[in-house]
Amino acid sequence: MEDAPESAPPRSRPVSSPTLGVLVTVFHRSRFYREALRSVAAQVDELPGLEIVVVRSPDVSIEVPDRFKTRGWSCTVIRSEAIGEGPFLADGLSALRADFILPLDDDDRWDPRRLGAVAAALRRFPAAGYYHNGQKFVDGAGRPTPEPVARRHLRKFAGSPTGPPRRVTSEELRHHPGRVARWGSYFNNSSVAIRRSSLERCSGHLRATTRLIDSFMFYAGASSGEDLVFDPAPWTEYRIHTWNRSRGPRTLGPFEVAQPSQTREGRLASIGALRDLVDGRGAKWLLPWVDRDRAYFDLLEGLREGEVDRLATVCRAARLARHAHYSDPVMNVLLTATALGQAVAPKAVHRAYWEDQPPPEAGTAAR
Repeated sequence: MEDAPESAPPRSRPVSSPTLGVLVTVFHRSRFYREALRSVAAQVDELPGLEIVVVRSPDVSIEVPDRFKTRGWSCTVIRSEAIGEGPFLADGLSALRADFILPLDDDDRWDPRRLGAVAAALRRFPAAGYYHNGQKFVDGAGRPTPEPVARRHLRKFAGSPTGPPRRVTSEELRHHPGRVARWGSYFNNSSVAIRRSSLERCSGHLRATTRLIDSFMFYAGASSGEDLVFDPAPWTEYRIHTWNRSRGPRTLGPFEVAQPSQTREGRLASIGALRDLVDGRGAKWLLPWVDRDRAYFDLLEGLREGEVDRLATVCRAARLARHAHYSDPVMNVLLTATALGQAVAPKAVHRAYWEDQPPPEAGTAAR
């Protein structure tokens, strides 16, 4: 059933704003991170006590905007040699003491009103432990990309939710697993705010998750038992590089380093870490969600790689079909149908999958 409209806290009992900690990750590239940091410095709302931590790979030097100091914000830069998104984030997590952690990828940017909107939503829903907002999209050069084009590129067909922020309980997620796409989805790490204590309780699983870190944040929030908030407002600017749908180290950007986590095995290993996370926290109702993710990415990798084993493709399609009502039903059905087509004509479907890819922009980095 749909949420009833949420009322604001009584005026006689004001709810204080939780403290916010921004965690910026800069991986083996320096082309975009300055824009990410400037988007933090450009926030228009009063945000006393904001903490900022930048985790950098050894080959990147960080320039901290002067405005951080003039606004009284602390900024700590940490060098990390970790491999993979989760270990990289975990290295920065230990340096933050804020109530909520807000990750920011080095090639994304925030709307100047984003942190104020997050703080307002968390005041309105004090029982929430996880928040996720919508996105607007740009290409590798920073030019606006129409949302329908961007969603096709990213293989996300659920549409664009609208309306005010919505509080969703774990019970609603449990009983309506296909509605999350209409509420707002959990795509994109830079659109998340999550309670720090929730991440700290599963820091070992965080270090074991080298990919799919936005999914990790969702599962960490959902398995905590706290409410989740989905805000359709596009407060995050997500950069889509022409090679985002990577087939692994063969299509690395000019600033990226090949990592084992970028293989099929690395991605599926991250799914295994997600399964251990929800199982270990006693949230067994989330296991079918994780099984859907495994079936989805296993099948998607087969499309990317041009799988020619017809039986393997049919088996993968059947596994996804069993979980078609989870997360993004529209995408699940489309991908299952595409896979069945691949079982009939694998080479033709592989060509069709990649044919809409333009040449890479010169000088841009891959995600």
